[in-house]
Amino acid sequence: MSPGQQVREGWLKEVELLDPAVEPTAVHSGASLEAILKGLGGSALQDELTQNVFQELKKELEIVVPWFLGQMPPLYHFITPLGQKIDTILEIVAGKVLTEEQTVERVDTKDERVTIIAPGSSAAATSRIAPRLGKYQGKQLTLVSSVDGKMAVCHISQRAYSTEKAWEGTVQEKKRDLVSGLLKSHPAQDVSDYLQAIDADFANLATTRMIALGYEAINYCQDNENSYVHLTTVQDDPIEHRYRVDVGLKGFPATAAVENIVSIFARYNQVVRRVFVNEVHKLKGDSFTVLSLVASQSDGKAFDEESVSWSRVLKALKSLSYVDHGDEFSALMQGPAPRSLNETNLIRAMANWSHIFLSKSNPYYYAQDRVAKSLVKADSFLDSAVAYFRAKFDPRLEGDRKTKMAEHNKAVEATFLEMSDEVEKSILRESFSFVRNILKTNYFVVSKGALTFRMDPCILNKQHYPDVPYGIFFMIGRDFRGFQVRYRDIARGGVRVVMPRTKPDYDSALAGLFDEVNGLASAQQLKNKDIPEGGSKAVFVVRPGGNRHLAVKSAISGLLDLITLDPKTGKLHPQIVDYFGQEEIIYLGPDENMTDDLIVWTIEHALFRQYKYAYAFMSSKPDFGINHKTYGVTSEGLNVYLDNVLGYLRLKGPNSTFRVKMTGGPDGDVAGNELKILHREYGERCRVVAIADGLGCAFDPSGLAWPELLRLVEENLSIVEFSKLALSKDTKSFVLAADSKENTKTRDNLYASVEAEIFIPAGGRPFTVKESNWHLFLKSDGKPSSQAIVEGANIFFTPEARKKLVDSGVVVIKDSSANKAGVICSSYEIIACLTLSPAEFAALKSEYVAQVISILHEKADNEAKLLFREWQISGGDVSLVDLSYEVSKEINYAKDVVREHLDRLTDDELNSEKYSFILYQHCPSILVEKYRDRIQNRLPRAHKIAIMSAYMASHLVYKEGLGWLNELEPAEVYRIALSYIDAEQTVENLVSDLLNSGVKDKEKIISVLKGAGAKHLASAVSKA
Repeated sequence: MSPGQQVREGWLKEVELLDPAVEPTAVHSGASLEAILKGLGGSALQDELTQNVFQELKKELEIVVPWFLGQMPPLYHFITPLGQKIDTILEIVAGKVLTEEQTVERVDTKDERVTIIAPGSSAAATSRIAPRLGKYQGKQLTLVSSVDGKMAVCHISQRAYSTEKAWEGTVQEKKRDLVSGLLKSHPAQDVSDYLQAIDADFANLATTRMIALGYEAINYCQDNENSYVHLTTVQDDPIEHRYRVDVGLKGFPATAAVENIVSIFARYNQVVRRVFVNEVHKLKGDSFTVLSLVASQSDGKAFDEESVSWSRVLKALKSLSYVDHGDEFSALMQGPAPRSLNETNLIRAMANWSHIFLSKSNPYYYAQDRVAKSLVKADSFLDSAVAYFRAKFDPRLEGDRKTKMAEHNKAVEATFLEMSDEVEKSILRESFSFVRNILKTNYFVVSKGALTFRMDPCILNKQHYPDVPYGIFFMIGRDFRGFQVRYRDIARGGVRVVMPRTKPDYDSALAGLFDEVNGLASAQQLKNKDIPEGGSKAVFVVRPGGNRHLAVKSAISGLLDLITLDPKTGKLHPQIVDYFGQEEIIYLGPDENMTDDLIVWTIEHALFRQYKYAYAFMSSKPDFGINHKTYGVTSEGLNVYLDNVLGYLRLKGPNSTFRVKMTGGPDGDVAGNELKILHREYGERCRVVAIADGLGCAFDPSGLAWPELLRLVEENLSIVEFSKLALSKDTKSFVLAADSKENTKTRDNLYASVEAEIFIPAGGRPFTVKESNWHLFLKSDGKPSSQAIVEGANIFFTPEARKKLVDSGVVVIKDSSANKAGVICSSYEIIACLTLSPAEFAALKSEYVAQVISILHEKADNEAKLLFREWQISGGDVSLVDLSYEVSKEINYAKDVVREHLDRLTDDELNSEKYSFILYQHCPSILVEKYRDRIQNRLPRAHKIAIMSAYMASHLVYKEGLGWLNELEPAEVYRIALSYIDAEQTVENLVSDLLNSGVKDKEKIISVLKGAGAKHLASAVSKA
């Protein structure tokens, strides 16, 4: 083989992905003029032409066909069937593409294919085609420029995706074996799953190396939750200095991918010569797009992979999978001075932030489109604001950051002086305030799943948000926006995914996004009084048509960028400039639309990213965790409060019956488990008369039949599946699906209109009941339709509506008390995850869970008894709702005081017997028995302090009651809290001595000691 042939074959293999030994290109590119003309004679187009017209075309075909065969690159000939080539040649001639530089666009409904042909240099031709792609959808796309650069051809296959017969026949079987050989270093099952998932046309037309690279790309996307980009260069290319880029995108349509990629390359003076794109569907529950493209520099010079130009292309390609496209901000990437993909997304984030927070004051003035238009046209402001951002966060910046930031800040302020429109000025000011209050961001991290910012909470307007949270993360990704808010350094709370069905619903959800997440986090802070973690919440709003799985995974990946420290350096990613400067430990949990697969994935991804506290990152795991739905932990605590309410209402006797109405379906976590517990605890004494959920409702005055309700719970079905045959003969009974305006109205009002002693909101959107509709809960005589409400769902009522109901005579157990057991359970799951391995947890899980549930009951009953006790002391002048606030307020105040004092102790002091005793008292006994040392050695210092603070503070308040802490100095609060621990430790020692003694009636003495001994001893100390 000559040196020239060796170069040629190396180029074909590395750049064109054709292996001459496997895919001899001569077979595919050597079709003769006669063969093409023969094919033309039988073409569909020929049937429409007269023989005379064909003879005239033949003269031009004799010129075009040889040119086409010689100038279309080998890969095109390999992946393009002969009939498709024939049709393309006819389109070139009939459409006068070369002679009159016409662009042809043809939709072939028979072959389900779109063909676009454009003349001009390679850059001009592909740039003409790219903007036309967005309006089409297709599973496969080919875009190829002729070697001489006179024309580009694009084929889009719109045939249905099908895996059938992909590997049938001797040729395809051999091809599959070759691909498997290329992937032999990977798990065989994973490779087999991939090959079985790909479309038959991909399997038939792609080269073996393309198919193998598709696996590599998808595997990377799956593991890293961002784009795969791999560069191959061949500097001794005999024709020109070209290079190949392989790209993998998750959940990104093929046509949209090519449209964006061509624009990205053109922006940085790179030319896409050809690209072959295939979608791969339903692999591990996701869809992917894999691209192999060949490009070169527009000036034809040798390609330098160390160049600034390529680094920008690479960053844009890595960003592509998480950035929205086709919206009002996309125009910023076009025109004579286009902005980069990442700059555009930063501006998009500025606009989203401004819309969310300014619309609080005036939703009309600061509507999304008004904010977007104001920013897009503010070129001078954007130049200065982006320059300020770069000066603040660009890790490559040379010179003094503060000086440069001050210069750009001055330029921004100057633009404000020139503005007369106060609304637009407010938009720009809020946008710049956003930039100025970012503490860290993953903007400059090349590979990321979402653009994420850690914000300084001082940015919040105190008028709207008087209680400032500890931390705010803001996330923006493709088709979603999100926040994670926490009220203490060590905090936990669920991840809620909101999925509006219409654009108006999405716009409304986006405008109220921060209020929802902040309200939930604040409620969680009140609720988490018994546990070491403060309150937090994450909420992601997904655009209609967006992918829930992609949104969650992108957001979680982006969040991890800003909290994962390098195990060696103890610092964040080197491309992150960190103005916060402290380790942040985030604990998440499940909420709406966080399914088990996403819970498991969150842990797996945190482990993959080497997050230090990966196993504790997400609670309610089905294996290494305590799944809330499986064990009904929230409902277990909820029912403790219900039982105390029934006692107050004198409905606990064996002959008493009571009615319950609920929101939340049998398939829901809280509602479904509460139904099981109601039946377990009260049987036929409890009659559930009405249930409403997202899909519909059911009502039966005689009580919905328990066997049918329990069937729905067991089969995880909505209330609309309740069999009408199981309804009583009462003519008022019904089962309705919310599939009409009238039925939806009935469903929405059922919670208010039906009479029942107890109402349990165990599902529903935040603030369902507000000032404008709370009165619907009243009957015609002005009395409430229920005697008591036990809030299983968070913020179902606005504070104003809740107060109105209390004033009307309803006994209300507030959400921060009623459903706190779920978060307590998650807290204990976190402790297990921080101290045990998955195998160790599995070995003691049943006993550990049983002990945790017992702790839940105890903590719920402690608060319930305190609430009713304080209510009686006040003579009913202070409502249970206000008392619930006071309990949370006083315990959280005491927690903060104790935490501050404990934080001053050295590690040796914290590890002393006194403080170790507190840790052990808090933990389930089986963990202390088997892994006592782990509790001390594996829990982070901040977490141990938080445990001690929560234990000491909650004991203090539950034992002593409310009000008296306000009269004490912080030092006294700490001293008395510590005295309770000393007393409790003394009692433990006395009990231990008694157990080993022969004292008569020692069990009775031990019972008295445990019941009141600690309080008696501590009270004596506190009075001293």
